[in-house]
Amino acid sequence: MMKTIVPKHLHLPSMVLEERQYHYNFTKKSFNQEKVFSFDFTFIHNGQTNDEPKRPVVKINRSNLLINKEKPDETLISELLYHSSQALFPLRLSLNSYGYPKNICNHADIVERWKSFIPRFKPYYEGEKAIKLLNRIGKIYRNAGYLLNSLRKDVFFSVYFFPIYGDYGVGRVTSIEGYEFCFNSGQKIKYTLDLEILHEFTENGKIKIMVKGKSNINENDTVSGYFLMNKDRTIHEIKMDFFFVDYKEEINIQIFETKEIAERKSAFNVVYDEKEENENLMKSRGFFIEEVESDDVPKHK
Repeated sequence: MMKTIVPKHLHLPSMVLEERQYHYNFTKKSFNQEKVFSFDFTFIHNGQTNDEPKRPVVKINRSNLLINKEKPDETLISELLYHSSQALFPLRLSLNSYGYPKNICNHADIVERWKSFIPRFKPYYEGEKAIKLLNRIGKIYRNAGYLLNSLRKDVFFSVYFFPIYGDYGVGRVTSIEGYEFCFNSGQKIKYTLDLEILHEFTENGKIKIMVKGKSNINENDTVSGYFLMNKDRTIHEIKMDFFFVDYKEEINIQIFETKEIAERKSAFNVVYDEKEENENLMKSRGFFIEEVESDDVPKHK
């Protein structure tokens, strides 16, 4: 008899051979206005750190950035912001066992890419606004710690690298307190969130995790959504909807695979043995040992 029960402990993938392709869509609705920010990206788990305990390393690359379904305008500031963000990619990050970014692994490469973009802006350096922006971006890029914190505050990173991996316990429900989302510059909102991992795979062979929560500032401001995971525990789809009552505002975030790997479609028929899976994970020395985390790194409660 085939096993269809989803394990209660969702382990972060250690190594995945195939690069997955995704689309990110951010929609903000307020007062009959709608703003859309989107891009395509690729993602792969393809390495480990050299330290102990070893941590997984992932690579992410971005393309086709659009604002309101159009390419960024050609003003100096827009061009500067566009190219400065391009300097980030490809980006390599090490993750903790919850799937949350711990370190930037290719920081030196990012700095060099950023330096290579600077000469094209030299004719405009006399502009005070451009100079301030260049200096601000450069200061962030040159400091790995600043840059990592900036990435964690970005709404795409805080959603895609949401700490969904870990132990959901007997009740298959866990919570995360004080998780931050940043929707506007400098505006950080902490949420208390409940996660529930469903007992059985979906009809398409996916693992489904339901998410709901409320703002720590205004309990009427809520978030709800879900994660769909492939059988190898990589992300297939994310949907998160944020509601802000006082502002009559809504933010919808969706991330989904644009080209699903064919062999994953029949994975529902694969027998999943949780005991065997755990034994295989333990053979990877120190890889899934829970490290002592600082208070600013979210984890299941």
